[in-house]
Amino acid sequence: MNDKTYEGTPVCHFFTREWVKMGYNVKVVHFESLFPRYYYWIGKLFKKLIQAKTGCVAYTNTPRKFQRYSVDNIPVLFIPILKYVPHTMFTPKRIREALNIVLNDLKSSSFEPDVITGHFLLPQLQMLYLLKQEFPRAKTCMVLHGDGLAIPRLYKEYQQLMNSVDVWGFRSKAFQHSFESMYGKQEKEFVCYSGIPEKYIVPIKRNFSKGIYRFVFVGSLYKLKRVGDTLKALKNVFGEKEFSFDIVGDGAEKENLYSLVKELGVTKQVHFHGQLSRDKAQDIIRQADCFVMVSSREAFGLVYIEAMAKGCITIATKGQGIDGVIVHGENGFLCESENVEKLTILIKQIVSLPSLELQRISDNAVSVAKNMTDRKVAEHYIHSII
Repeated sequence: MNDKTYEGTPVCHFFTREWVKMGYNVKVVHFESLFPRYYYWIGKLFKKLIQAKTGCVAYTNTPRKFQRYSVDNIPVLFIPILKYVPHTMFTPKRIREALNIVLNDLKSSSFEPDVITGHFLLPQLQMLYLLKQEFPRAKTCMVLHGDGLAIPRLYKEYQQLMNSVDVWGFRSKAFQHSFESMYGKQEKEFVCYSGIPEKYIVPIKRNFSKGIYRFVFVGSLYKLKRVGDTLKALKNVFGEKEFSFDIVGDGAEKENLYSLVKELGVTKQVHFHGQLSRDKAQDIIRQADCFVMVSSREAFGLVYIEAMAKGCITIATKGQGIDGVIVHGENGFLCESENVEKLTILIKQIVSLPSLELQRISDNAVSVAKNMTDRKVAEHYIHSII
């Protein structure tokens, strides 16, 4: 969406930008739920609270008419679709209106797609089915940012819709395994990871001769991120011993974290940097020994890859999106979320590891990150379809 106030990560745009560089002709259709105006009044009043509780971006200024614009020379057709209840399906009338806008736009530019790919279930799964009727030779792909549990609740004729999908993508192995347990393994599947800019991959060789004592977190300061758990675990591990914890980000949990830092008596060890640009955050990550983020819900988390690219010993959430990219004890570590005791035990184990073992894990992390640039994951994505 062409909205400077948008605070999410435009992962879909990163894919399309790379496809254009690879020589593909790409058009983007962005469907967005449009609610009665009073929803947005509430959203503006409670934006931080909504984001803190759900971890989702809270829109407060969705345009009420369709628009055409471009981002990085990629044409975007933005279509708001009216509905009254969040997380429910749109009416057939609204879906048909939106579909007609898409078809008219494609016709006016003489664009006949070879591939139609969609992210998120609503309304993309239904739109893929309808567009497949119009362009039967096109390959369709549905990328899930969850496990697909909601499909039968959202769509009555869900099996018919699912049968129209040629390729299924999953934002994590955890989502893929959960989906397969419910619907069975599909004929063609792939894991649709995100990547990091090529410039973040720089030659690096870590030296852990002084041990692990510099920690960092980069992300939104929401309760779901469980930064307070990391603070408590670090206090448990180090006590009065030397350590540092850099916190980059802003959000509704900031004041609670300030209070917790004072309560734990670690004001000298903990440094709040506020919200920084993605590029500036890289400098702080580079200076750390260990990156910690044990969110209670994390679809993927690009910052994990950014930390691995810098050779940081990376601690991530077990059973969430990064599980499968990070292999426990090989290129990083995984820990159960919302469990300060287990996080404490894990950090103690990491701190006690020999420097050569830490070096091995760091080198493995860098090797994995090198294969997860924007270019490489975009190539994997499109090749998995065509």
